Amino acid sequence: MKNTLLAVLFVCALGPAVTGCRHAVAPSSPVAEAKPDPAAKLLPLLEAGKGKPLFPELTDRIPAEWAATPAAAQLLPWAREGASVKTIPETTYTLYRRFKTTGDRPPYEGPYFEKRTLLTREVIAAWLDHSDARISRINDLLWSICEETTWVAPAHEGRGIDLFAAETGCDLAQVLLLLGDRLPEEIRSRVRAEINRRIMDPYLAHGADYSWGAGRNNWTGVCAGSVGQTFLLLEDDPVLLSQALATVLAQLDRFIANAFTGDGASLEGIGYWNYGLSHYVSFAEMLRGRTNGAIDLLGQEKLKAIAQYPGTVYLGNGLYASFADAHETSDVEPYLAARISQRTGANELLGLVGNPTDWRLNTLLRNLTWWDGAKAAEPPLRDAFLPQSGIAKFVSGPAVLAIKAGHNDEPHNHNDIGSFVLCYDGVVCLCDPGAGLYNADYFSKKRYDNVFANSYGHSVPRIGGKLQQTGKQFNGTLECTGDKSVAIRFENAYGIPELREASRRAALQDGTLTLEDSLAFNGAGMEVEEAFVTWQKVEVNGNTARVTTEKGTLLITADQGSFTAEPLKAACEANHKKGLLTRIALVRPAAPTVATRFTMQYTRKG
Repeated sequence: MKNTLLAVLFVCALGPAVTGCRHAVAPSSPVAEAKPDPAAKLLPLLEAGKGKPLFPELTDRIPAEWAATPAAAQLLPWAREGASVKTIPETTYTLYRRFKTTGDRPPYEGPYFEKRTLLTREVIAAWLDHSDARISRINDLLWSICEETTWVAPAHEGRGIDLFAAETGCDLAQVLLLLGDRLPEEIRSRVRAEINRRIMDPYLAHGADYSWGAGRNNWTGVCAGSVGQTFLLLEDDPVLLSQALATVLAQLDRFIANAFTGDGASLEGIGYWNYGLSHYVSFAEMLRGRTNGAIDLLGQEKLKAIAQYPGTVYLGNGLYASFADAHETSDVEPYLAARISQRTGANELLGLVGNPTDWRLNTLLRNLTWWDGAKAAEPPLRDAFLPQSGIAKFVSGPAVLAIKAGHNDEPHNHNDIGSFVLCYDGVVCLCDPGAGLYNADYFSKKRYDNVFANSYGHSVPRIGGKLQQTGKQFNGTLECTGDKSVAIRFENAYGIPELREASRRAALQDGTLTLEDSLAFNGAGMEVEEAFVTWQKVEVNGNTARVTTEKGTLLITADQGSFTAEPLKAACEANHKKGLLTRIALVRPAAPTVATRFTMQYTRKG
């Protein structure tokens, strides 16, 4: 069956589940007509697959055989090197509270993730080498994690179960799955008790109330997917399991519906496409096994569109469109590429896989057992037009253009309607600068003081000295106007009453980009400052700007006006950027209508 949760659960007609067990949720008050109970309808589907292996690949081969695979050849040396780390990183109170006083995340998150990385390395090495020499170290790491006052990161304090607490519980459950009675009973009991206390009991009591359950972004996929795996691995009571998974599945239905547009895009970018789907896919395959295929989340039709997204935003040479809080350089997790391509036919994903190591045991186990260790040839670049997402990509000779409309309340939002990325020969010439520094201010009302989030740091105009505003009502529209050409209307992005119309037309032909901005005002008009941003070296001279890369030069010519170049050095340093972002600007005086045409031509070196 290729149905979503609700379609699956309501095919049964059983009575309500028995309550009164260890974590059971109190029954609701009687009503005149009983409402359908998803947990009760899920119960027989879970019972049908009871005893089925949740992770059948683990038993397909013995550990020594897995250790001899091409994937293990890339993972095992890294795992074995964990023995060279002699001390367990400390997650202290002082480090935890530093976030509250400074807003900085690395002081605590650094040792927090180092500890979990070390556990993953030791567990994988102990399992594949089938040696007990590492068990004492693993016991100490497990005990240290269990001793942590909270698994919730300080940046997420007050969330109940956050991303990293959910992932920690899931990984510890998988440690128990892998190593079993090779661990002392008191360690196994302690781990199970802490997972119950921190994850399973709170979720049964409050799971439907967590804000991340709305499905708006990657949090839902990570948290609900992790919690779902944990319950499948550890919960023996079928009633409690059905109660928990009914909530998990409702949340994951919302994740697929809301975190991805109808045409399959993740507006958070490629990194969060990976992250949001990571535990969703792992849970989906566990649940498919447990229900004998009755619930097959990866069989949903929308997954085919979602699977196309990485190829849509891929720019070649390991680069991706860095809209929102994405990064230029990224890849696709090997196990996601392997399983999603297998289930949807999106084989181009196999040419986008990256480094198989990760701090998460969940990821390493599946990179080892789902992926054959090979990276396919890089897929050919293709044009794409996603009108619901407001994203278009065109390829012409050495040039690749990615451009967006959308709105200014997207997940991991930047105020960037009309922003674009222009690449030549696999190098970004004009960029979207991607994420700013993750700290307290960046996820507060001060976010848009940061040029990496506001429109000053993007290739869009400043109008009458005003930047684009924040909110869903500040938006733009994207229209395909011909072969490799689009039009964006973005007057609504500024909230300026006098601005009657603002449009941007972009056409990529024979490797040359033509960009035309037209603005119309009520009254005398406003000054318009056009802007383009780049990480490359810049020289300006009158109406021309020269952007130089290691492979060639992009010449930007304006039909009128003079360019200036502003190095955003302070902003780059404050956001811990290694490069220097330069803002190329051209000012047009106030007039009732302002139209400017830019021609961008590229010449290779030599």
